[in-house]
Amino acid sequence: MERITIEIDKSRVYEEVAKATDYTGSKLVGGDDEARDRILAADDDLANLGRFWEEAILVANDRLKCMLESGTDFGDTYEVIISVSKSFDKALTDSVESTLRGFFIAWIIGQWFKFANKAEAGEYLTQASELLTTAERLLYNRKKPTVPRD
Repeated sequence: MERITIEIDKSRVYEEVAKATDYTGSKLVGGDDEARDRILAADDDLANLGRFWEEAILVANDRLKCMLESGTDFGDTYEVIISVSKSFDKALTDSVESTLRGFFIAWIIGQWFKFANKAEAGEYLTQASELLTTAERLLYNRKKPTVPRD
């Protein structure tokens, strides 16, 4: 077995959550002048939403448990060490990392929207689940065997 290490930076995730919630709040139609302020997950909110970060780690660790060597929260970074097949295409490591980061972003937005924008919460949680499934599929991907040439 081979190992790959993936790191998800909490500050980058929170930055994307803030951008997405700001955009959603500013584009919400319906005459609610306070929607942007209510939906935006600002810095103060993000500091109090560590529970969603921790839940995302638990969900990711559970879904990847059959290949997980360790999944550790270092406070500002989630580091996961995954056992993959020797024939795993390591060129996909960046894609796995990007997909897992997307999972964290969608999960946290979905959880936040349960309180701030209930109508869209389900969509983000579904997207988070799909991203985690995509990451799993990438991890099971194998390079094509090559014919030895003498």
